[in-house]
Amino acid sequence: MESYNISAEPRVAGTKGDVRKARALGATPGNMYRAGEAAQSLAFNGPALSAIFRKSQDANTLVTVNLAGAAHVCILREIQRHPVTRRVEHVDFQEVKPGERVSVTVGIVATGRAAGVRAGGQLRLLARSVDLDCDAFTIPRAVEVDVTALETGRFIKASQLPVPTGARVVYKQDFNVVTVEGKIKDVVVEGDAAKAAPGKAAPGKAAPAGKAAPAAKTPAKK
Repeated sequence: MESYNISAEPRVAGTKGDVRKARALGATPGNMYRAGEAAQSLAFNGPALSAIFRKSQDANTLVTVNLAGAAHVCILREIQRHPVTRRVEHVDFQEVKPGERVSVTVGIVATGRAAGVRAGGQLRLLARSVDLDCDAFTIPRAVEVDVTALETGRFIKASQLPVPTGARVVYKQDFNVVTVEGKIKDVVVEGDAAKAAPGKAAPGKAAPAGKAAPAAKTPAKK
């Protein structure tokens, strides 16, 4: 996974007015913390921070925060953007260490052309992301699932997703991730024709036992 670097300076957590002044000067307020420890209030270079997220296009990007001569490898935990301009207004980073496990949400990408699609069906992605528990330094950019053998009416479940060694999919109840939808043609098996129209005998077949065939009507005598 590609890593990015950004410098930060300590800031005094003050009023909303102080935060607005900092933003006006091009700084983006944020916090950095380790699990179980108090957060540090920091100020980041706003344009540099926005450039990182614009380039990475991945919320799980590792960012090295350089603070007072020390480097802290972090993962993004929360980001707030302006509702109109989409400018980054606040960030929360969690510092991580090699071998440390984290919980993240990763997108799902279907690869290949499903057998059901080749037969005229339509591929439907039922879940676009999945929660993973994995090493902070081996977070996949996406979980790729090969759907080549998937037939119409069949499903691939969360428990069947291929994930990196050591990672696991997190869910309370296994769920369907992808399927192929389409009409399955009805096949009439010999001997079942009579079932197709209840109460009617199939052409060339005798009437059901216990029911006499209707008698032919004779012309009335004058």
